[in-house]
Amino acid sequence: MDIKQLEYFISIYENKSFTAAARKLNISQQGLSKSIKNLENELGIPLFLRNHNQLQPTASGQLLYTQAVHLTEEWAKTLKLLENAKKENIPFKIGLAASVFGALHIETAIWNFRQNHQELSIQISNETDYDCERKIEDGNLDIAFSMGPFLSKDIQSHLLAEESIYALLPCSHPLAEKERLYICDILEEPLITSDEKNKGYSCLLSDFQGKNAVPHIAFGSSDPQTHLQLVHKGLGISLFPEHWLSLIGAFENLRAIPIADIQKRRIYIIHKKSSPKKALLRQFIKLFL
Repeated sequence: MDIKQLEYFISIYENKSFTAAARKLNISQQGLSKSIKNLENELGIPLFLRNHNQLQPTASGQLLYTQAVHLTEEWAKTLKLLENAKKENIPFKIGLAASVFGALHIETAIWNFRQNHQELSIQISNETDYDCERKIEDGNLDIAFSMGPFLSKDIQSHLLAEESIYALLPCSHPLAEKERLYICDILEEPLITSDEKNKGYSCLLSDFQGKNAVPHIAFGSSDPQTHLQLVHKGLGISLFPEHWLSLIGAFENLRAIPIADIQKRRIYIIHKKSSPKKALLRQFIKLFL
């Protein structure tokens, strides 16, 4: 005897008909009859009687029905528990590049996603742009927030935001009087840029090369407070991403001026095209797009 036989028996009992039960179960009447006959043989008792073309359960059939309903319900609960246990603490790995930290408010979205997926263990790691791309490709991250562009053909990217680059300099600097700056204005200036581990650095070099120019890079750091302190001390001009502007408030002697001919930086959410967690990824991405 197996659970499937009990489910067949319950359907016949409740529908009072082999024909109706077979139709509801989407199986042949012959197959259904054979299954119940095998069950009766195994139990050694008849379960149904036919009186004037009407199907009636025997006393043993009535007793079995009560127990069968209980057994099938308990089996369904057991399967559900096993399924939940299998899903419990599935890791969902999110990478956050330092170059975009602060540009996106992801905390609320991640919280909402976690509330809808209690079985997941959300793991967030701080990465470089290049590590985000590599770990997505290797399967060591499920999804990441990073600056583009991306070289891997197996990475799917979704544009989230664009931001301008500003020159952050002391108010006493001769360039501080201008409303906008160009690369030619800052060619001779000591520059404070992102470090080489982030794509902001390579994008910057590309922007200067497009003008047949080479930047004079004095310091490289992806920490906004380091940029603020170095500029405050007059040690250079920071190429400051737009999402850092909210941090300037405590430095009244500094001014941020947009650089007109440096391309906007593009921030993406990325994942592997062939990820086995596509359904989860779609739900997560919907929170941002």
